[in-house]
Amino acid sequence: MKEIQKKIQELLAFNDIEPIYDFTQRGSDNPNTMDNIMKRQEEIQGELDDLAKGNNTILGRGIKFPMADSYAFYVVTKVNKKTVEVTSVRYGDAWQDERLGYCGNLKRGFAEKKIKGMDAIAEMFSAKKAQQV
Repeated sequence: MKEIQKKIQELLAFNDIEPIYDFTQRGSDNPNTMDNIMKRQEEIQGELDDLAKGNNTILGRGIKFPMADSYAFYVVTKVNKKTVEVTSVRYGDAWQDERLGYCGNLKRGFAEKKIKGMDAIAEMFSAKKAQQV
């Protein structure tokens, strides 16, 4: 669990970086361009998902809520018996769900159902992609 907590902190550290939105720097090595930050966040979230699944927990799992042309992205930062705490990840446009704000609580069953649904969709698309190859 300590490894998961460490990765969560690594992911949330990006919330303190003001991304460079200058699209002329696309493809540059600058770690603070929006594209490079998002790429690194996706890598860390993938590592968190693998760690959480390996430890049979939802701690560290990501939850997305549709928002405008994108989504609000949260990471599970604490798991209780009946609730989970989620913290906003400043991803892309940094949308936040109006009910949760930066940090909030969800019913644990709701969070588990949402994560299970996201896993099913990811599995479906990976299976479809494998068929096309």
